[in-house]
Order: sequence, then structure tokens, then C-alpha cells
Amino acid sequence: MAERLRLMKGGRQLKYIMFVVLMLGTACMILISGFTLPTVIALMVLVLAVASDFLTTLACLKKRGKEGNPVIAFLLKKMGVLETFGLMAGIWTCFIVFRWLPATEGIQTAVAFTYWLVPVNNLIVLRRLNGASRKSHAMQ
Repeated sequence: MAERLRLMKGGRQLKYIMFVVLMLGTACMILISGFTLPTVIALMVLVLAVASDFLTTLACLKKRGKEGNPVIAFLLKKMGVLETFGLMAGIWTCFIVFRWLPATEGIQTAVAFTYWLVPVNNLIVLRRLNGASRKSHAMQ
């Protein structure tokens, strides 16, 4: 695996290492906290959905896409990408700790899997943006 990480271009290997460390650290903290297995699984699904939303939103913005949420679009314009995503990470953390964790396992699972609609929608938009950029290059 170390050989494979060296082959990645740029600083991508650091991103993957940070992601793995974050996920393992989160898993250890959850297991130590005594949550039930369904809660742990739902939390991992939710964390991956939120991370996927971040990555797909970033990819869409790089392709000159627009943020569909007017509040987030305003924050992106006023604060910048990293600051907005940092603020959103704080809001998500508060939501998880104060609203999501006290909920029943069924509600936790429903929220975790329903949130996957956001990154899936971002992928659809990204695919359209990629198709539009190919058409514009073909016309030139």
C-alpha cells in the first residue's frame, strides 16, 4: 500500500492518509463511547455522505458550477470556500451531537441514508458540467 501511495500525483497521498486517520480515529472514539452498532454504522454513513457532499460541491465549483443553496452561496461569496466549509463542519458537529445522537436508531439511519441524495445530485450536476465543457471544446 505504501508503494501505491507514492505513485499518486501531487499531495493526494496526504489527503488519503488524513482521511483514513480521521475515519479510524472517529471509529475508535465512537466505539469507546459505547454507542450501539446501528448508531455507529449510521454515523459512518452520515459522515461519508457529508464528506462526499463537500468533495462533490468542490468539484462542481471548480467546473464553474453554482451552489444551489442560497444561504451557502451567500457564505461562499462572503467568506470563501474553506471558511464556509469550516463553518458547515461546526454546524454539522453540533447537529450530530445535540439532535442526531439523541434520536432513535431508525431516525439516525433514515437521516444518514437520505443525506446521500445531496452528493448524488452534485454528481448529476457535475456530469452535466463535464458534458457542457466537452461540447464547448468540440465547437472550438
